[in-house]
Amino acid sequence: MAPVRRLPIRLISPERRAALAMSLQLAEPALLLFLVVRAAGLSLILLLSPGSPSYALHRLAVHWDAAWYLDVAMHGYDHAIRPWLPGAALQTTNLAFFPVFPWMIRTVHTLLPFVPWGVASLLTASLCALGAALGIFAAVNARYGDKVARMAVVLWGIAPVAAVETAGYSESAFTLMAAWTLYAVVTRRWLTAGVLSVLAGLTRPTGVAVAAAVMAAGAMELWVRLRERRAPGMLPGRLSWLDRLPWFDGADVRAVTPVHEPELWRPLAAIVLAPLGWVGFVAWTGWRLHTWDAYFRIQALWHSKFDFGKSTAHDFKLLFTNAEPVGLYYPVVAGILVAAAVLFFTTIAQRQPLGFVVFTLVTMVIAFGDTAYFASRARFLLPAFPLLIPIAAGLVRVRTRATLVTALIAGTLCSGLYGAYLLLYSPAAP
Repeated sequence: MAPVRRLPIRLISPERRAALAMSLQLAEPALLLFLVVRAAGLSLILLLSPGSPSYALHRLAVHWDAAWYLDVAMHGYDHAIRPWLPGAALQTTNLAFFPVFPWMIRTVHTLLPFVPWGVASLLTASLCALGAALGIFAAVNARYGDKVARMAVVLWGIAPVAAVETAGYSESAFTLMAAWTLYAVVTRRWLTAGVLSVLAGLTRPTGVAVAAAVMAAGAMELWVRLRERRAPGMLPGRLSWLDRLPWFDGADVRAVTPVHEPELWRPLAAIVLAPLGWVGFVAWTGWRLHTWDAYFRIQALWHSKFDFGKSTAHDFKLLFTNAEPVGLYYPVVAGILVAAAVLFFTTIAQRQPLGFVVFTLVTMVIAFGDTAYFASRARFLLPAFPLLIPIAAGLVRVRTRATLVTALIAGTLCSGLYGAYLLLYSPAAP
């Protein structure tokens, strides 16, 4: 009897494997630089710790929100609103924290059961930060080239609040989802964008920004494709008034205009999928606590409501009209908010892709318009990496390498010092 010949099963074609290897090779310098600057920042935190380095690591794993994410990972969600501490009047619940990051922590702890929960949290955040750096590189490289993408990754690693990227917070996990979603949008991988948007919506409340970006870009794609169908004689390069929009680059569509009939159901599916993660978690909390507005009541317990910037304006007024001393985070966060506003208008002038602009805009609206603690507003802006692209584009044009290296070293030192203050000494939540 002749032996049965088994056909080889190839999950990835040789062409795709070669393309993946080439992409990773292209991103390798950016990832190495990111690891260097984050290691430098973490080293400063450990060096400036008031106790042993283990105290600083413990602080990174359980400080403020990090402790709540660990609580969800270890014990699951509450079934009701409970006192914050025994006998305390403040009522709260861990239902305010979205599930993806705790799921990741639990997965890492399941795979490495000998690792303490706090270490699993820090390891999860660090792996997410590395994945987010790769996603930022991919998204920026798709439009601006590898030099700008590499610089954007380094800038994200030395942002003023970059210390939370390797702490037990969900910003790294959310940036991971957001960056790869925007990469999928800018490369027209619509189903991937929709699925990743669902995960982003299950990671942080700002998942609505990712959903809005996917929906806006998908709607633009549908509009252009339908317009081409109604006017089949129109050249793909003639998009009339669309070319004049500051945030729309007709090249996005012209470069990928297919020879055959486009599949309109893909961007439509992305539009439908995009908000389901955030909406699903909000609906689930309502079902859990038996009231449709449970999520918004929970956020109010955490002093998080949308007041159209009234609280932010009050904090700015306090900073400039109060003679009493304030924490270091006050002027730093105020400067970051002002810089973010300036950079946002720069991104429009730069004609960034529509998905980038919408994601940044909604993220900024949440950061400026929420009533959360003033110190936390800079952290809310951390995932908005498109704001870094104008700075990255400017830095790659610096002709003197010594000047560029000096600037990056100074930024790394400032980021590490402020991170040490924020996570070890600041009285406010990061």
